[in-house]
Amino acid sequence: MREELREKIAFNGCTESLRKVVFQIGFRFAKIDGRKFLMERSDVVAARSRFLREMRQLKQSFQTVVYLDETWVNQNYTLDKCWTDTAAQHATGIKPPTGKGSRLIILHAGTKDGFVENAELVFQGKNDGDCHCQMNAAVFENWFRNQLLPNIPPNSVIVMDNAPYHSVQLERLPSSSWKKAEIRDWLINKGVQPRDDLLKAELYELAKKFCNTSKKYLIDTIAKEAGHRVVRLPPYHCQYKPIELIWAQVKRYVAKKNNFKMADLKLLVKEGLSMVTPQNWMQAVKHAEQLQEEDGRNDRAVDQFVDSFVIHLSESSDDDFSD
Repeated sequence: MREELREKIAFNGCTESLRKVVFQIGFRFAKIDGRKFLMERSDVVAARSRFLREMRQLKQSFQTVVYLDETWVNQNYTLDKCWTDTAAQHATGIKPPTGKGSRLIILHAGTKDGFVENAELVFQGKNDGDCHCQMNAAVFENWFRNQLLPNIPPNSVIVMDNAPYHSVQLERLPSSSWKKAEIRDWLINKGVQPRDDLLKAELYELAKKFCNTSKKYLIDTIAKEAGHRVVRLPPYHCQYKPIELIWAQVKRYVAKKNNFKMADLKLLVKEGLSMVTPQNWMQAVKHAEQLQEEDGRNDRAVDQFVDSFVIHLSESSDDDFSD
């Protein structure tokens, strides 16, 4: 069976040699982390490839890369491990109040040189849901216009994820909830004259062909008018954001010193932010860029190696695997 498979993939070596080849091009036999595996979704691979290519090109003409993101800290946030006297009758250690308490939302941005000056936004949010449910498009747009853009260098690249409040569209695009007449009118406004006998489902399929070319984001337009460029991360690739490492550093500081009083939490968060140095940012950005370079190399290697491997396997008959 193994001999037949090696012939199918045009590999003349033994199984151990094949293992070494796979190892050399970047694969490891390890527990799947839920994000990286041999056969990724093609749309995710394509989005990552577009992002990496765009970043390589933009770094040649744009001066600064700015990374922005949001996070949160709960009132009762604390260390999950500490020294405790387990030999005592009643174990000692930190005992936080029950529940998570109130929540602070933090919005900020940074570059390899450190946090963007005057771009810090910290406010109290509701207790339900995650921080992405606490933000809204109006708050984000106001921060983007008045705190971020005035404080970043000209000709900057702004990297962000695809959170809903980052992605408000200039034009409302058709959805399956639209009425048939609304979809038809939208198509006509785009210069398309649909046949009268088309069903709603057919009109919607026709409209979707124009949605990608019509999709324009409000934030991207605002940035472009100010001389900047927005680049959006591919899905499931938060590791490309160096600010994620910065958030972890700030939260560790808060966890060590938190006294579970909401009145003191905001000051503690600000202290944590002030403890982040330009060196911390430089290391975080370097780490994220190394991940991007590594993924780019792996994608090219996989594209060259696995393509023939997969094609040959797909041509084999069911009988080849019957034993």
